[in-house]
Amino acid sequence: MDTTTNAPSAGGAGRLIIVPEQPAVGDLVHSVGESRNRDDCVLYSSRLDFALVNEVLNAQSISAVVVSAREFADHARKMLQEAGIALVVHDETPVDGTDVRCVVDASGFTILRPGVPISAICSVMNDRNLREYRRFGITDLGYYRFKFCLFQLFCLEPEAYFDADRIEEFLLVQLRELGSQHWTSIRCVLSDPTSAELAEMGVDVPREANPDLGVRGPRLMERWVPELGAIRRFMEESPIRIQICAPFVSNADEYKAFLAAIEASGIDLDRIRVGFTLEVPAMADTLPDLLAELRVDFVGIGTSDLFALYNGVDRSNPGLTVVPSSLANTTLLRRIVSAAAAHDVQMFVCGDVRRNEELMTALIREGVGELITSARIDELVDVTRLSHASAVGSSVAITRTSGE
Repeated sequence: MDTTTNAPSAGGAGRLIIVPEQPAVGDLVHSVGESRNRDDCVLYSSRLDFALVNEVLNAQSISAVVVSAREFADHARKMLQEAGIALVVHDETPVDGTDVRCVVDASGFTILRPGVPISAICSVMNDRNLREYRRFGITDLGYYRFKFCLFQLFCLEPEAYFDADRIEEFLLVQLRELGSQHWTSIRCVLSDPTSAELAEMGVDVPREANPDLGVRGPRLMERWVPELGAIRRFMEESPIRIQICAPFVSNADEYKAFLAAIEASGIDLDRIRVGFTLEVPAMADTLPDLLAELRVDFVGIGTSDLFALYNGVDRSNPGLTVVPSSLANTTLLRRIVSAAAAHDVQMFVCGDVRRNEELMTALIREGVGELITSARIDELVDVTRLSHASAVGSSVAITRTSGE
């Protein structure tokens, strides 16, 4: 017999319900178990069967299971009960799809609207990275740096830097590999190597006295011709949604030239999303006018370069440091986020700041609309928690099994 209560059978507040409607239920359950303590999570499922019970019993992180279907084998219920795992039955609100997240606490069973979406930041994708992203339901590749891809090429073939055809073919192969991994969307970040980075890989280029302030990104836009060529050819083969991001943009004219270069490459602007990363402090003052006049679908804040330039620090010098949470830096970030929010432009944050939970929570409230994460398990867990914390919903009563 079922009874109704406003408190879950498992004590504690704000427990996360993990949705197991993924290709591999066991992988998802165990990936949480590896990084969280027991009695930390509640598992939601549309049904209860012995396969799911077995996964829950083997996990070390599940204190309760919520199911929306009232019909299930009584022995499945008893197995959970004997293991000390609460079973909550809830069928008042239909739960559909894989993006549902819920919380069980003293107020009842809360179905949350999706929190801030999470995407991957990874330019060296391997099987382990891909497995971790999939375990956490991440299917958008939000920051794929062509620069890091090309570093792998130039280290082996320094002369390839001067061969546009070789660069285009190499990047096309990388994109095809991503295509085989079934990402929903890929945000391609065009390259902006410094002369110091190129020299370190054996590329014969003039060494600048201050390479971090030198010929980077759109200041040498012909570098982007083969990169855009690879994107165009990949789009001819794949239905994956593509975004193109220009790094190190320092003024509106450079961004206009970037848009023109995309069109000149044969890419249809109507088929993609475009934007840039803001690393140059002057862009913070230029941003409101630029967003009002030009097409910008997203803006990323490249905090490593931005703070280095803003604070007059060489980011490669271990003797010089930046305090990301200083008043000057946080005020600058809020000004940028507010400008993007005022024009309804999607905003995300790169760099170490994205791991500062307190600061990111504040920036989400002010308009950051996307979280990006590496494949490190601790960062995946923290970012997932931050996304859930940003979600809102309404509490409803729950029913629970009363035992024997």
